[in-house]
Amino acid sequence: MGLGKNLKKVRKLVYILTMICFVFTSHAQKQKGIESYKKPFNIKRKPGIMRFYTLYGPTETSAEKFDRLNTDFYYNSWLGDVNGVETQFYALGHNINLMWDIPFSKTSRFGVAIGAGYSHFSIRHTGKFNFYSNPLPNQSAYSVLTPDTTSNSWINRTVINFLEVPFEFRIRSRKERPKFKFYPGFKAGYMVGIYHKWRVGTVFKDLKYKEFNFPDLQRFHYGPTLRIGLNNIMLFAYYDMTYLFTSEKSSQLQLFSAGISIGWF
Repeated sequence: MGLGKNLKKVRKLVYILTMICFVFTSHAQKQKGIESYKKPFNIKRKPGIMRFYTLYGPTETSAEKFDRLNTDFYYNSWLGDVNGVETQFYALGHNINLMWDIPFSKTSRFGVAIGAGYSHFSIRHTGKFNFYSNPLPNQSAYSVLTPDTTSNSWINRTVINFLEVPFEFRIRSRKERPKFKFYPGFKAGYMVGIYHKWRVGTVFKDLKYKEFNFPDLQRFHYGPTLRIGLNNIMLFAYYDMTYLFTSEKSSQLQLFSAGISIGWF
């Protein structure tokens, strides 16, 4: 009888311990499942100014953000009245843009972006600029691009810098990888600096010159842009719809660039 009672107590104790273990195990698995569900969201969507340009963290309904910091590296030159002047293949410039990415919804393929940017054109070419005063009254001076025939002249480079406001209409696939991106856009900018640099002589002994006084500059510029590619690497192109100079007698030159764009985050 005593042995039977003890066996019943042991069975009851084992049953109680089994139920307690089951409850705690189920609760732990549930908590683990919740944490594993939330963990990718927390890691992937870090809050903060540099992540979302806001002091507030994202929610689970927040749309994914892309390409808010972009850098472009490109070949740059000009079109129009080049008068036989050739641009060297190593004429390279760059852009940097900080943009607010605004998807239309969490699941939408479409969105827009707007921000602020800086563009640096560095056109290495075989020409020079000649400046002429207009003999007619109430007429401004003008600028003409011509080939540089000086035998010992080298490193002809025209540098132009802009502060800009870029805008893009953004189309991208819902698939995470590879993510196709098609960003037609437009940007307007103000020319904050320009100079033409050249050297006369040899590599070991030469004279350096810089020309800043362009008489008839067009400071305000605008034109369409396009970026298209996969993931963080895209092709980039820009065409300036305005002329470099304002006078009708000046060389009618329009800037353009084409290269690679990198979206950092």
